[in-house]
Amino acid sequence: MSKKNIRSTAFMIMLSVLLSRILGFFRTALIPIKMGGLSDVSDAYNAAFQIPDLMYGLLVGGAIAASLIPILSGFVEKEQEKKGWSVVSSYINMMMIIMFAFTILGVVFAPQLMSLVASGFKNQDPSKMELTIRLTRILMPISFFMMLSGLCNGILNSYSKFAVAAFGPTFYNLACVLSILFLSNDDAASNYGVDKVVIGIVICSFLYFILQFAFAAKYFKNYKPHIEVHDPDFTLMIKLAVPSLLTSALMQLNMIVSKSYTTQFDSGSLSALELANRTWQMPLGIIAQAVGVAVLPGLSGLFANNKHGEYEKRLNTSLRLVLFLGIPSAFAFAVFSQSIVQLMFNFNNSLTYENVQLTGAILTFYSVALIAQCVNTIMNRAYYSTKNSMIPFWGGSISIGINFLLAYLITMYTSAGPKGIALAYSIATVINMTILISSFKKRIPGYKISKNFPAVGKMLVSSLIMALAVYLSDTYLMKLLFHGSMMDISKMMQALWVILTILIGVLIYVIISYLLRIEECTDLVKSIKNKLKKIGNK
Repeated sequence: MSKKNIRSTAFMIMLSVLLSRILGFFRTALIPIKMGGLSDVSDAYNAAFQIPDLMYGLLVGGAIAASLIPILSGFVEKEQEKKGWSVVSSYINMMMIIMFAFTILGVVFAPQLMSLVASGFKNQDPSKMELTIRLTRILMPISFFMMLSGLCNGILNSYSKFAVAAFGPTFYNLACVLSILFLSNDDAASNYGVDKVVIGIVICSFLYFILQFAFAAKYFKNYKPHIEVHDPDFTLMIKLAVPSLLTSALMQLNMIVSKSYTTQFDSGSLSALELANRTWQMPLGIIAQAVGVAVLPGLSGLFANNKHGEYEKRLNTSLRLVLFLGIPSAFAFAVFSQSIVQLMFNFNNSLTYENVQLTGAILTFYSVALIAQCVNTIMNRAYYSTKNSMIPFWGGSISIGINFLLAYLITMYTSAGPKGIALAYSIATVINMTILISSFKKRIPGYKISKNFPAVGKMLVSSLIMALAVYLSDTYLMKLLFHGSMMDISKMMQALWVILTILIGVLIYVIISYLLRIEECTDLVKSIKNKLKKIGNK
């Protein structure tokens, strides 16, 4: 693939991720709007997705990309397509059998599973746990259909057919948004039609699979209904899948720990945590995950050729890039959270002032996790590029234990509530980051992350000044400009309030970063100047 094609493909994938995240956000934002605010129904809805999501993360997650794609694409490249499909068929058949069995078990044992992941519901209105169990059972097939869709995506990517695989999740999220909009109702007695909504989402997952399969079907001509467990290439696929599977599992479990403890608090707490969680993960996905995907192949090549000096330079450049964008985003969430929540989630007064305050406070405590997780995303890719997955696994395992312990202590001995759960998660993420960074020098001789410290220090100074400007703008300037508080004005004016405040923050951050000669900023300014010159010369 040429450099031009690589850039075009990367841009298309980033665009698809952005669109999918935006629609995923709308899907999340619609729940409190259509389900009575931060209510028992919205809590049950959010809790019901935990088991299907966990099953998908445990059994599939990134394992398809880590195993199926490199194996099948390698055989296709060597013009050994039939042999490749013999191996891949075994993998597909095994995954289908395992996921189907787990789906059935999930339906049967939904009460026992929910008593673990939503333990707090047992001490609340019994109808809340009953609704959660019923929704969980309805949603279980999603895991099976999403796995099939993931397999189709992996096959399409193996043949360098990226468009359908990239934009498939966007269509799925769009279909889910339409299901929530048109299958819900205003009747609290019928739980706002949430049963019909989740049935609609299951149908959407099936249609998503049908869409992906329609484009991948022509490549199934060599598919075989067998499982050759003794095939060495099949064994290699499993070995490639396991590290990614473990990492996906740890990420899922860490969040389930947080949600499980949150169910012990007042009604609506889990929904507030979910809204805040989705919000801080939006910039994480756009910034860190996009850079992580782009940097992995290059790092792998440099490590394989023992070019440690170039490896260190490229890794540090990637870290500084995600931090240049991630640090100010986190500072903005810390001081600007309530206004963001008000704009993004409170439509037609579906949230009370207390709901907005709680969700904003949770988002503030998650801001630390955004910075740490940006680093963790890049460092995990760095470890994978050196063919090491155990340190990320142990770092993630330790962070789960710390998250569990801190969440327990905060729940038992403080009144912090859901805010404390977000703080526990952030602390655990920072500790994971520390483990990944401190251990990496053993992978690359002479590697020094300390070379990034001067630039990161300047980013922190710039972000602190930006945060002060954003706080003053949000607290005083905008109130004067709009003659009142944000909750007293129309949604359009709220959007203008947030946009103006963000523009002020971006302007201040860029100016200070440029004056401090932060390389990422000066390069950005040079690039803009060059493009403006080209436009002017035309």
